Amino acid sequence: MPSKAPINVNMMSGDATDPASRIWPFKKMHTVQPYDKGNNTLVYMHLWGVDDAAFWGNYDYSKAIEKGMNKNNLPYSGEFGFIETHSYWPITHMVAPKENALHCADCHAKTGRLSSLNGVYIPGNTSHKWLDVLGLFLVFATLLGVLVHGIIRKLSASPSVPKGD
Repeated sequence: MPSKAPINVNMMSGDATDPASRIWPFKKMHTVQPYDKGNNTLVYMHLWGVDDAAFWGNYDYSKAIEKGMNKNNLPYSGEFGFIETHSYWPITHMVAPKENALHCADCHAKTGRLSSLNGVYIPGNTSHKWLDVLGLFLVFATLLGVLVHGIIRKLSASPSVPKGD
């Protein structure tokens, strides 16, 4: 008999200290799925089609598993049970409706969803005093430069002379 603990079908990996890691939204799926009791493996099921073995047509696990395992040339003992599994799906699968979608501040805020993630710079969540001061200085210096340039251009412009015929 398999372990009582859920089986991880796939895992996400990465670390905040690894420069090659990226933040990627995903959903952790908690499921119960059939497994082959004799071989102690997860099974393939034939899910759809017009034949009698398609699970979504007859809801017969036995037929659907037997056909799925045969189709994939995998051994099947003929006995199945169910086991709890966890799998991780990219956010591109089963996306929430727009009225339930997250807003930027849900993650990019001091108390956002990513506030406990350490070692990663997240705009709106993480701040560095001197970097913030430098950024503000550059914004105001640029604005001042544009204003001074515009005033000099206006004062040094020669009056326009109408063109004759």
